[in-house]
Amino acid sequence: MPNESEGKSSPVTSDREAMFYKKLDEQKVQCLLCPRECVIHKGKRGFCRNRENQNGKLYSVVYGNPCVVDVGPIEKAPIYHFFPGHFRLCITCASCNLRCKYCQNWHLSQKSLEELSFHSYPPFQIVLQAKKQGLNSVSFTYTEPTVYYEYLYDISTIAKQEGLWTSIVSNGYIQKAPLLKLLKVLDAVKIDLKGFSEKFYEEVSSATLKPVLESLLTVKKEGTWLEIVNLIVPTLNDDPKMIDQMCQWIRENLGPDTPSILRGSFRTIN
Repeated sequence: MPNESEGKSSPVTSDREAMFYKKLDEQKVQCLLCPRECVIHKGKRGFCRNRENQNGKLYSVVYGNPCVVDVGPIEKAPIYHFFPGHFRLCITCASCNLRCKYCQNWHLSQKSLEELSFHSYPPFQIVLQAKKQGLNSVSFTYTEPTVYYEYLYDISTIAKQEGLWTSIVSNGYIQKAPLLKLLKVLDAVKIDLKGFSEKFYEEVSSATLKPVLESLLTVKKEGTWLEIVNLIVPTLNDDPKMIDQMCQWIRENLGPDTPSILRGSFRTIN
């Protein structure tokens, strides 16, 4: 489990306008990044807590403000088959666009930027830090990379130019257009397929399954390295029939060569 970056929080400021949104009447905006498509009023933020309507324009408040910057093996992601044995610079920002009741990193994913300590790190400094430490890749993990999309995209673009690999550990809850753009600067994607029923996603993660399956199909079609993990939570997604259906879907739609890992959990939800 990661720790927050050391350092004191500073005032939240950002001049990075968000990507993938449209303007509406009365200075409202609609975010088009994830399937929620939040309609956000002036001065308010979307469901992910990170995208704010400032006078009729949408901005990322976490851009350049990571709450975790640390180093770890790629297998910790877990990504086991993408250049095994190398070390990565791990980056994350606050919050998430899901509300999983069993979240391991809830102290980061269920907090807004103002509730955490964070550093000021422009994208080029992240890449510089990775190269300075002799690391092979930059990885976006611990919370959901989608909710700091612009920061992720800019870092990955520079990292690719500097010869570093890039990867994300994601819930896959993202619209197709931003995902396609992101895949152009990513080398590997690990998606957490949390269960294989709409009921599970709705009741446990406050989300829906279909967009995640569509993301898996998109990543596979585009040829980006894809691995899947399924965390088994007793009594919630451990029905053998559900697991069998999931495995069959993966085999039929993504191919038998797609690495898919089942992981056990002793967590329970009252």
